[in-house]
Amino acid sequence: MYKCIFTIAVNTARELTRQAIFYYIVFGGILLILCSFSFTLFAFGEETKMIREMGISTITICCLCLATLTAANAISMEIEKGTIMTLLSKPVNRKSILLGKFFGILAVVFPAFMVMGIFLIVSLCVKDSLEYHISLSTSFAKVGYATIFRLVFSFLQVAIMCTITIAGSIYLPLVSNLSCCMFIYIIGNLMHFFQYLFQGNEGGFSWYVTFFYVFFPNLESFNTMGIGSWSEKPLSLSYMILSMLYAILYMTFVTTLACEFFDKKECR
Repeated sequence: MYKCIFTIAVNTARELTRQAIFYYIVFGGILLILCSFSFTLFAFGEETKMIREMGISTITICCLCLATLTAANAISMEIEKGTIMTLLSKPVNRKSILLGKFFGILAVVFPAFMVMGIFLIVSLCVKDSLEYHISLSTSFAKVGYATIFRLVFSFLQVAIMCTITIAGSIYLPLVSNLSCCMFIYIIGNLMHFFQYLFQGNEGGFSWYVTFFYVFFPNLESFNTMGIGSWSEKPLSLSYMILSMLYAILYMTFVTTLACEFFDKKECR
């Protein structure tokens, strides 16, 4: 089974890297990060913070587009073309196909995220070093660590949405899948608003509150713009561990449901 997953993941990653959209998104993200330096000329001492926030947002959006656009067709395209029957005729089960597609897409998204992230960190460190006349190592300790932590949280967002998009591709076509994922992403980034809404509704039913928090990802907890300036306040290690654990458990939950539905789907 693991050999099948690895083979499908390698083939999926190879197909994605051959597509021009991969390079357009990566180089487009780098270009937008460079442009962000000119957008903060009148930030009055907040240039580094604004560039960091704009850069992380750019990387997150670019990788979300790359992950969702590729994952939205991961299973539905195989079903429409009929190639899914060719795969199933071999000693490959449906769970291996789903997991192989998932890891193959992440294997492409992660290097793209790394390239843009490293470019952002190096740019911030060089700018901070030239502006305050300090060494690059000092600048990295001042700016780089906080940026790395923020990038980790942003990648968790991308991984969660990639899981949801692949699960949706089992039954939904491209446009419908992307629309549902956009809706889930917006709701997931408004979880605190709905939390206050449910708390203020004393006559509410606990069952739909539980349903809401189980099936919708709490993406707002990964939104680093709302956490505060981590360069000024040390990051809580327990918060990082709990957030990563939550992301892993949620992706496992969605993947398990997707495998169960995929096993019951009739493919022709």
